[in-house]
Amino acid sequence: MSPIPPRRGRPTALLAALCALATTLVLAPGTSARPAAAPARVAGASATGPWSFSGSGFGHGVGMSQYGALAQAKAGRSAAQILGSYYSGTTYDQVTDTQTIRVNIVRGRSSQTIAGTSRASGGGTLTVTAGSSTMRAAAGTAVSLRRSGSSVVASCSSCSPTSVTGSSVRVTWDESRTDLNLSGKRYRHAPFVVTPTPGASTIEGVLHLRLSDEYLDQVREVPWGWPAAALQAQAAAARAYALRKVVAGVRAQCACHVQDGVTDQVYGPVPVGSAATGWSAWRAAVAAGGSSTTGYVPRYGGQVIEALYSSSSGGHTVNNEDVWGGTPVPYLRGVPDSWSTTADNPRRAWTSSVTSAQLADAFDLPDVASLDLSERTSAGSVRYARATSASGTTRALRGDEMRRALGLSSAAIHRPTDRISGSYPPDLAVASARAVPLGADTVVIASMYEEDIAHLVMARPLAGALQAPLLLSGNARLTGATRRELDRRGSAIRRAYVVAGGPMVGSEVIRELRARGITVTRVGLNDKDYTSAAVVDLMARTGRISRAAVATSSATLEASAFSAVAGTRHEPIVWASAGGVGWRTLAALDRAGVGTVRMLGSARKVPPAVEDDLRAAGHNTQRFGASTSTEVAADLAHYFRRSYPGTRVVLARTSSGQTIDTVLAAGLGAPVLVVTTSAAWPTTGLVQRSPQWPEVTAFGSATRVGSGALSRVRDA
Repeated sequence: MSPIPPRRGRPTALLAALCALATTLVLAPGTSARPAAAPARVAGASATGPWSFSGSGFGHGVGMSQYGALAQAKAGRSAAQILGSYYSGTTYDQVTDTQTIRVNIVRGRSSQTIAGTSRASGGGTLTVTAGSSTMRAAAGTAVSLRRSGSSVVASCSSCSPTSVTGSSVRVTWDESRTDLNLSGKRYRHAPFVVTPTPGASTIEGVLHLRLSDEYLDQVREVPWGWPAAALQAQAAAARAYALRKVVAGVRAQCACHVQDGVTDQVYGPVPVGSAATGWSAWRAAVAAGGSSTTGYVPRYGGQVIEALYSSSSGGHTVNNEDVWGGTPVPYLRGVPDSWSTTADNPRRAWTSSVTSAQLADAFDLPDVASLDLSERTSAGSVRYARATSASGTTRALRGDEMRRALGLSSAAIHRPTDRISGSYPPDLAVASARAVPLGADTVVIASMYEEDIAHLVMARPLAGALQAPLLLSGNARLTGATRRELDRRGSAIRRAYVVAGGPMVGSEVIRELRARGITVTRVGLNDKDYTSAAVVDLMARTGRISRAAVATSSATLEASAFSAVAGTRHEPIVWASAGGVGWRTLAALDRAGVGTVRMLGSARKVPPAVEDDLRAAGHNTQRFGASTSTEVAADLAHYFRRSYPGTRVVLARTSSGQTIDTVLAAGLGAPVLVVTTSAAWPTTGLVQRSPQWPEVTAFGSATRVGSGALSRVRDA
């Protein structure tokens, strides 16, 4: 879209005045006397939940992505290629895999009941040994295992003997005819060894298995119906993971090398019925390319790697030290992973909510007033999350710790973002106007030129109070964007208020609107004092006004940010000069019965003379007086947070000589935050303490709100 055309020549002052007076709301002077009040201060408040988290991926995100492997396999890549893409610099090699691996399937329980299940004639018998004593339990007979002092007791009322006791209990069976039944699950391979839990009054139950088939054949980390290459990649990663655990030795606390579950790898029971579908394909993947004594693994420098994996990344895997700290591992480097974000992955995008209490518990705080997620890994996931309580206490968790504490899918957390495209103000005005229902019968028209920004700011609360779209016009004609929006709305629009003097929006525009069958009223003149009064009078006709706001040309951005909520609160914005408030404005505020006037800016921007005039006229004042417009915009959003019904904040760009975007964005009915080439702390700090606004909208093209500013708020 082309840049804004230059302003056409202005008509003479006399002609302008005559044209304006023919259609302007006429004001009468008036005064009032009210006691002055001390200025109010903007107060902080603790954040309240629920807190909404959105992200992508599932799991810690280090190493291989299982759904990424699926996508690569579907694209025709081999297991070696899949593994090489996730484990940097590795080879795909055969190694011996006949080692015995101890797998804990009963972790820290007070007792456990087992039985033998027959799978062939004469099967089902269990042999239970403790020390030198042996007990045999017939098929289906329940055997109870429990702790007694430093020993384990196995008891069975119908067995002979009825119990055996020892420092451990060993259970065996004929694997060709019998399965071990444990809590309804069937296990085929013996032995099953039960030992006391060190330092506790519970027991551990461990299967001793041959790694190559008895263990790997029943690892259930991915659906067995996946393509062969994905299954082979998973089998190789599982084999490498298990081998590393065997080399590391038995862990005393669980009497095992690995546990059954997400702590290590999921080792399932014997699949039966429909659960057995695909089992042959998985067993074939485990054995693929190997021999009876070898299988494939990824290796780095000739050594079997620690083949970490998770369900999926958020589009980029994570360096190992970014999740757990420690020394960087050369083959666990984060890599781009668009494979994880295909439609096959049910967690390619997710949203979860937690209560304020849950969040506070996770960080061991009494409450959480703000949550800072800005410290990110090179993959874009949260490295550290920092929660701060209302009292100022801050506690930090690693991103993966927070994920697990809150039950989130991953630490690849980002606020959902969208962008309202456009770089031409009339187009942006139309985009904002689309928030107003098509049934609206009134439109507000203002000038499209930056030099007329004060009138546009004053027009915004009027449009909000009238529930009308706010559109822009040139001096001599309506813009094409405005015409198209009026065409879209059709005959529903019956009245237009033009908040501009004749030199800003000329008589040709008035005639064009009337030619559409629209009744036109010009509100105000070029003079800001006159226009302020006219807007107040008109808004007073539509409903009672108890509060208003005042700004100056130095506080345009602050006023623009406030205009996002001013219309719904029925609070007009009036204009003052550095020397004070015009008499027409004071008279209109008096006629409307305004009690409090909000001062939108610091004393440097809205000088004490303005406040003096308001107090002398009997108005209370409240100043939003932070030193920068960015801070004031954030303060206003927080102060009026209960006045916004939506779930998003809007980022609007400001630069030298370009402030119009902020007031146009205000039509979206969401808090408007001011950004420049980046997003400053007041903006990111506001979203960190505002769980009610989990979404971020960029107002305008990337040339107006850059991707850097949007990313900083998205990741704050």
